[in-house]
Amino acid sequence: MASSIETGGAWSTMEDVSLCEVWLQICHCPVSGNEMKFFHMWKKIHAEFCEKIPGTTRTEMALSSRWKILNKELGKWRNALAKAMDNYRSRQNRTNEVSIL
Repeated sequence: MASSIETGGAWSTMEDVSLCEVWLQICHCPVSGNEMKFFHMWKKIHAEFCEKIPGTTRTEMALSSRWKILNKELGKWRNALAKAMDNYRSRQNRTNEVSIL
């Protein structure tokens, strides 16, 4: 019986990290990042992902779907971090963090 990863099931941490790295590399490319069409963007992301994870069976659509989930979760983390950063007392910043504790 094939494993869930072989059949396109559960995503490993390595796949999630690789997808994030590839998405960042492609979408924040100073040369073509802003000019790329959605279709071409996911083609490039898929190609780079396949280089990082040889033998993967993940499709462009699977990567796009997984990115939506990851982006939502990462957004929660960014918001929590931003809120924590806003909670510093007057005239304090991250360098005061250790001395406060």
